[in-house]
Amino acid sequence: MNPLLITGFGTSINVDKRKLIITNRLKDTKMEFYPHKINHDGIIIDGHTGNITFEAMRWLSKHNINLTLLNWNGQLLANLLLEQPKSGELRVKQYQKYLDSTDRFEIALKMVQTKVEHSLNLLEELSRIYASVDIIKIRKTAEKEDLLLLNIMKDSENQDISKSIKQLMTYEGRVAKIYHENLTAIFNKLYPEFNFTGRKNKTNSRNYNASDEINALLNYGYSILESEVRKSINSIGLDYSIGFLHEINQSRTPLVYDIQELFRWLIDVSVIQLLEEKNIKKSDFIITENYHTRLGEDIAKLFIDKINSNFNARYNYKNGKNYSYQIILQDNLQQLANFIIDKNKEFNFVIPKMKSNRNDNLKLKEKILKMTPEEMKRLGINKSTLWHIRKNFSEGKTTKIYEKVLLKIK
Repeated sequence: MNPLLITGFGTSINVDKRKLIITNRLKDTKMEFYPHKINHDGIIIDGHTGNITFEAMRWLSKHNINLTLLNWNGQLLANLLLEQPKSGELRVKQYQKYLDSTDRFEIALKMVQTKVEHSLNLLEELSRIYASVDIIKIRKTAEKEDLLLLNIMKDSENQDISKSIKQLMTYEGRVAKIYHENLTAIFNKLYPEFNFTGRKNKTNSRNYNASDEINALLNYGYSILESEVRKSINSIGLDYSIGFLHEINQSRTPLVYDIQELFRWLIDVSVIQLLEEKNIKKSDFIITENYHTRLGEDIAKLFIDKINSNFNARYNYKNGKNYSYQIILQDNLQQLANFIIDKNKEFNFVIPKMKSNRNDNLKLKEKILKMTPEEMKRLGINKSTLWHIRKNFSEGKTTKIYEKVLLKIK
């Protein structure tokens, strides 16, 4: 994942002498890309005025570059996707799996279990840094909710599929409540001035129109994720209007929402990482005439860099080899497709858990940043060691503090 963000007014995208040309007359900027030498796999357009030629759209399609259009509030407006593989058998089998209550429940169950597993894993990683995240208490509460899941699994064979799916969503929602309560505490610890109270607001329960800076970041990130999931589903040939967990709705894409749930935590951790750098402020956001909040250009670029970095992080996935989450997303969809056409008799979502090498926490970070030369000398900490730790903290990088240094500081 390596998208190019195009934002602002007056942007023009065209092709001249085989090169893709992106210009902005108001900013007096110009970018040129030669054929087969562009290192971006997507272009995100976050602007209200401008133009793109048919030839430029063909150029992007020939280079397998996804074009994403965002609305004024950061919501996904449209995707320019490549032609889907023509697989009538896959589509027919997908519809059959949806109509088969046993198969549909099995796929939906694994989606929920995978989402819960990764949500709890993220909280466990965060508990190493944030004292407010009591992972022991969280695990005990989650174990109680697992009893509800066991009852849902037992009852699924003897009741209507729609009822079983609703019960699954109830279980997922109860665990999600624990997850979001802890994230809310972290967001408010890092930036209390953003006044984040949760995802819903009084004017829009889906929170497309963000009422605060944190929601603006989450909306933007989830739109980037949605675009990436759409692209991957499209490349496999699945019908994203037929999901297994989310119900069919004429104006929505249930399969996209299903797969998004497996990776939303990647956006959440990207928001936290951005906030931890302490380099953003209220003036980086734009307030509309309706008092909705959206990202300014600079903060959008910083945020996309964070998302890009997390999606490209490599983890052990298959045969002892390391792959990025972007490749893992694609392969999980392919395995789902193989299960749908009965090529594979069994199926599981396999997504490696994120692991952090950090052993710092907020109190420790503050103590290090405020440490005087006299304190440093008294503790016997090498000047260059402390300099590197402070540099990593200030740049928002992952920081590992060696045990002997950690013991001295504590």
